[in-house]
Amino acid sequence: MIVQFYLRTIQRAWWFIVMTTLLGLTISLGISYTTTPLYRASASLIVYPNANLTSSRDMVTSLDTLDKRSITSTYEDILNSKRVFDEAAKGLQFDPKELTGYTHWTAVQPESNTIELLVEGPNPQIVTQLANDIAKNGINYIKGIYQVFDITFLDTAVMSWIRVKPQALKDGAIALGIGFLAGILLAVLSEQIRAPLETLRRRAISDRFSSAYTTRHFKRLLEQEIVRRPLEPLSLALLDLEGLHELVEALPEPVLTSLLHTVTTILRNQLRGNDVVGRWHQTAFALMLPSTPGSAATRTMERIRQALSEPITLEATAETVSLIPSVGLAERLQEDEPSSVMIQHAETALEKARQSDKKTVLYAQSQ
Repeated sequence: MIVQFYLRTIQRAWWFIVMTTLLGLTISLGISYTTTPLYRASASLIVYPNANLTSSRDMVTSLDTLDKRSITSTYEDILNSKRVFDEAAKGLQFDPKELTGYTHWTAVQPESNTIELLVEGPNPQIVTQLANDIAKNGINYIKGIYQVFDITFLDTAVMSWIRVKPQALKDGAIALGIGFLAGILLAVLSEQIRAPLETLRRRAISDRFSSAYTTRHFKRLLEQEIVRRPLEPLSLALLDLEGLHELVEALPEPVLTSLLHTVTTILRNQLRGNDVVGRWHQTAFALMLPSTPGSAATRTMERIRQALSEPITLEATAETVSLIPSVGLAERLQEDEPSSVMIQHAETALEKARQSDKKTVLYAQSQ
C-alpha cells in the first residue's frame, strides 16, 4: 500500500521531480565553471632507523620506538608547521601572504612508516614546487634535531594538470542524484500535507450525513455554472423525500446516515459525471444538471423519482421504508437569470409537485 502511494505520488509529480533534478544539475555546472580550479601535488617520505647505529640492540630499540607511531606523528606535525611552509615559500621567492589560496597537509600511511605530503592550490606548477620544497625543508629540519631516525624522499611530487576541484562530471552526477531525491522527497511531503488539507476541504463542503455537497457549496457551484456558461442550457431540480419527515427525528444517527448515503448513491448512479448533488435541507436534495434543457431534465428526474419510489431496506433493522419523492424542476429561461430566480422557480415547482398527483413538475411561466 505504501509503495503504491509513493508510485502514485511520483507519477503525479514527475514534472516537479524533473525540474528539481535539472535545477540541481544547473547549479552544479554553474559552480563548476565559475569556481577557480584547484590542483594537487603529493610527495611521499619514508622514516627509517639511522644507518649509523652501531649495535643490533640499538637497531631493535629504534624499530620498536618507530612501531609506536610517535616518531612519525612528530614528523607529520613538523611538516604541517607554518614555519616549514613559510621557509619553502621564501625559498621559491614568494611572500607567504601571496599563497593564501594554497593549503598543505600530511597523512601517515596505515601500517607503514611513510608520510604523504599534499599541497593544493590554483597553480599546478607552484603546487608541485611547494610540495617538494616543503618536504625538503622538513627533512633538513628533522635531521637537525633527530639522529636516531632518518627521513628522506620516497617519491618527489610530479606536476599534473588534472584538477581535483571542481570535477564537473562527478559533481554533476552527484547533483543529479541529489536533485532527483530532493524532488521525490518534496513531492511526498507535499502530498502528505495536501492529503489532510484536501480531506478537511471535502469535509467543509460535504454534508456529514449524506456525503452530498452542503447547501452553501451547492449554491456557489450553481452561481459559478451560470457565470461560466451563460449561453448553455441549465436545469435545477429539488427533490423532496416526504417519507423522511418522520424518520429524521426517529432514526438513530448511524441508521439515518446510512439511509442518506444510500439515497446519495442512487442519485449519483442515475446522473452524469458533471451533474452535481447537494443536500438542500433535512428531507430534500438539490441536483444541478449542466447543459441539460428542461425536457431532458424532466425525463432524468422522473427516472430518479421512480428509483427512489422503491422501498429501501435499513441495514441495521432490516425494515423497509418508503421515501415518497417529489421533484420540482426549473430551467434557465434567460441568459442573465440569476441563481436566486432559478431556485425560486424550482421551489415553486416542488410545491406544486407535493400538492398534485404529478410528482415531477417542470416550472412554467404560467405558474
